[in-house]
Amino acid sequence: MLEELRVSNFALIEDLSLPLRAGLNVLSGETGAGKSIIIGAIGLLLGERALTEQIRHGEESAFVEGIFAPPGPAAAGIEALLDGAGIEGSGTLIVAREMSRSGRSVGRVNGRTVPVFFLRELGELLVDLHGQHEHQSLLRPRYQLELLDYYGGEKTAAAVQLVERLYRKRQELTERLEGLGRDSAERERRMEILSFQIEKIREARLEPAEEERLLQEEQILAHAERLGELLAESYARLYRGDERRDAPAVIDLLALLQGSLEEAAGIDPELTPLVGLLESAAAQVEEVSHTLRDYQASFAYDPARLDAVQQRLEQLRSLKRKYGETVAGVLAFGQQAQEELDRLKQSESLAVELEKEIAGIGEQLAESSRRLTGLRREAAAALEPLLEKRFGELALPRARFRAALTGEEECTPRGRDRVEFLFSANPGEAVRPLAKIISGGEMSRVMLALKTIFAGQERIPTLIFDEIDAGIGGAPIQAVAEKLALLAAHHQIICVTHSPQIAAMADHHIRLFKELAGERTQTRAEQLGDGERRLEIARMLDGAEIDRAGLEHVDSLMGRAERFKKEARPGN
Repeated sequence: MLEELRVSNFALIEDLSLPLRAGLNVLSGETGAGKSIIIGAIGLLLGERALTEQIRHGEESAFVEGIFAPPGPAAAGIEALLDGAGIEGSGTLIVAREMSRSGRSVGRVNGRTVPVFFLRELGELLVDLHGQHEHQSLLRPRYQLELLDYYGGEKTAAAVQLVERLYRKRQELTERLEGLGRDSAERERRMEILSFQIEKIREARLEPAEEERLLQEEQILAHAERLGELLAESYARLYRGDERRDAPAVIDLLALLQGSLEEAAGIDPELTPLVGLLESAAAQVEEVSHTLRDYQASFAYDPARLDAVQQRLEQLRSLKRKYGETVAGVLAFGQQAQEELDRLKQSESLAVELEKEIAGIGEQLAESSRRLTGLRREAAAALEPLLEKRFGELALPRARFRAALTGEEECTPRGRDRVEFLFSANPGEAVRPLAKIISGGEMSRVMLALKTIFAGQERIPTLIFDEIDAGIGGAPIQAVAEKLALLAAHHQIICVTHSPQIAAMADHHIRLFKELAGERTQTRAEQLGDGERRLEIARMLDGAEIDRAGLEHVDSLMGRAERFKKEARPGN
């Protein structure tokens, strides 16, 4: 609930702290005293548009702060919203709004800056403001459907839970099916593609080191003629020599050198190791010569083989362009494709089972939704006359109400129904959506009638009624006062009123008034004790000079109110 409202430099308010309590809080005062300013300040905390005209004349900024202590029913939703925004909450919430002449507006929750839309979302969980359409929860179709379901009782609640459970189950199965492939035709196309890719890779009979070997072979075959020339020339110089140029072979030169060194070593034994080195060199040259001879004998240029090698290399390049940067990558791709194909083959049978299960769940969901629609129609039929009776007690004797149900194309977690509350205040006029009701007083009484029916189930902790007594008096206003008192057993009620009957029913009474401070007018507030309440209610009765008769009338009203509250709220 709203424990305290602090307002600075807002309209006629310079600095005001307004403590509020559980139960029925009445705000009274003469016309223009600032009651609507208080409602406007609360509206800012709920995310209403901030206007620079609301800033007190001569000031550069205005500030509004509300301290909320949410009770159990609202705490879970509030905590989830705060967690989603990364805001710490310990039960008490401090919601603030500051606006400046520049047009800038800043919202804060527990010291953390938040956008205006977050204030609106939070405000919907904290406060229902009646009399200004922007914050009437009753105008939201989702809320209307919830109210109808509440009225339907345990059977409807169980039906809603079943529909939601079946809906979630169908969603879960559908997501699993999509994880296997969006549909059977797509799975089939994917399997065909994978089978084609796997077969192409398998037909190629790839080996990881094959490409390197083929590139080397291509290099040799492509330069076979030059290679033959180089081999012949090298062999001749090493082993045969060149007779035309009278050039001896390298092997012969080494033999001559070896003889000369042997003779030199006979003279100087220290040269003997060099003889050994030349013998080794001669043996190596002879081995190279024999190897070159054998290579020449086995080597033959084969154009057909070169063509085959180049075709194979092109095949490998084509596979790499499609499936991997290397032959090893292509082989890895083939392995992964085979694994996916195996999974799809397995998933195909699973998909068939899932499709059957989804179809079965869909039939159950359709049947459960139809049953839920029937229960809602029954609830609507019972709710309509009950509300019309309550309207009569609230000075709307000829008002009519309808809870119109229409079907949605797609099922939701709450079924296929959309409900719209329709209302007509006057005979001869067609019922219209509540959003089309122009009168704030009518809207407040519609909401009051609904709230008294759903008082124990409503989760919003604070309800604000702005001049709910507009246009009514006498016995009907007493009925309004009594219903507010009943509602205050379950909610914190803040009611702006000119009605002495409603004021007499208050658990806490605040009087707003204007006073001149220097040369400026400002709004003040005071908590009224029993004696002060008595005088304020007397003023509200006729506004004239207070006399004994008037005070006796007040005493009668207050006594009647106390007796009603004791009987109607025995647990308080």
